[in-house]
Amino acid sequence: MSDDDLRVDPDVLDYGAMNVGALASPYVSPYLYESKKRSLDAQYGIRRDGNVFMIGDSQVGVDRDGNIHINNVEFPATKGLCELLTRKRVDKESVTGADLKQYKTILELTNAHLEGYKPR
Repeated sequence: MSDDDLRVDPDVLDYGAMNVGALASPYVSPYLYESKKRSLDAQYGIRRDGNVFMIGDSQVGVDRDGNIHINNVEFPATKGLCELLTRKRVDKESVTGADLKQYKTILELTNAHLEGYKPR
């Protein structure tokens, strides 16, 4: 994956920063670019379904502070958690043990780790 796969127009980042916060904007903005999607993890991470962000069987919201909202649960945004939720190739130096625990909680909450997102 090249740096171009992750690079986003500054105007889009500014718009994103106003709507989802400066931390989350570089991670959410690539979903607007068809050419940038190959760097995104749509299998175990966030995917775009029409105009809605999803993970597993659940809708995902990102507030102006970059915090992630899933099924009425708020997850504080960190660079590591954003990496885990969006990137195929994660910057492991950004991920903490707390990020991994939050990610596991999100996978279990949304059934993202299960085939067809259905518990069986």
